[in-house]
Amino acid sequence: FGNGAVLVSARFTPTNNELPKLPKLGMQMTLPSGFEQISWFGPGPQETYADRKDARTGLYSGTVEEQFYQHYSNPGETGTKTDVRWIALSNGKVSLLVVGQPFLSANALHYGTDDLNAAKHPFELPRRDYVTLNLDMRQQGLGGDDSWGAWPHEEFLIPCREYAYQFRLQPMTAGEDPTKLARTPLTPNP
Repeated sequence: FGNGAVLVSARFTPTNNELPKLPKLGMQMTLPSGFEQISWFGPGPQETYADRKDARTGLYSGTVEEQFYQHYSNPGETGTKTDVRWIALSNGKVSLLVVGQPFLSANALHYGTDDLNAAKHPFELPRRDYVTLNLDMRQQGLGGDDSWGAWPHEEFLIPCREYAYQFRLQPMTAGEDPTKLARTPLTPNP
């Protein structure tokens, strides 16, 4: 679009629907060093998941560093925000605004997925200069309601079937209001 916005449409079409449940369905991107400020409109300020939605919807902000919960005994999925309407990351001069169509499950960390899966303890994680941003349609629940080995309930799992989702990526300059910009409809180029 003429304002720099990009509408991302994704479709997942498995060739075999008998595959195991999906842990999450979405995309991942990397932002360069400096995009340390994060704000979002959705549940918060703590992390939320499909089966852990005990947060109030509102406007929240913080740093990417604050999104990692370091007190889990084993590093792993952390800092996710479920049912996010929009999320923005800023370096103080320019921001990347991501608007769900209608919602996203999103998180931003200084660690990649491989980092989180390889480390046995949080202190073993290599802090990256870049930011890993996950923009997911959906993520399975955490489970563990009767022990930490228990799977999530069936309604919080993601069956292997066809899915489609959309989100908008849009640049934003300092001083622009992300809430207002997120509500502004996109108009095609003339």
